[in-house]
Amino acid sequence: MNQQLIFNHDFVYSAEQDAVSFSCLLAGLRLTGYIARPDEMSADVWLSQVQAAAFDWEDAAEQALAEECWNEAGEFWLPAPVKY
Repeated sequence: MNQQLIFNHDFVYSAEQDAVSFSCLLAGLRLTGYIARPDEMSADVWLSQVQAAAFDWEDAAEQALAEECWNEAGEFWLPAPVKY
C-alpha cells in the first residue's frame, strides 16, 4: 500500500465526462480519476457498481499513478472494463 496515496472515496457520476469520477491525493497533489461508463449501462447502475468495487478501482488507479499518467489538469482515465 502506498502511504503517499490517499483516496477520498468521493465517487460521483459526471454527466459532462460520461464517467464516474473520484479524487485522490498523491504526496499532496490532488488528482481526479475518471472511469468511462459502458454504453449498455445507465449512469446510476454504473456508479453503484464502481462504488461496490471501489477497492479494485483504487488498486487500478494506484498502478496508473505509479506510471504518472495524469495530464496537466491532474486528471487521468482508467480503462473501462471490457465486460462488467
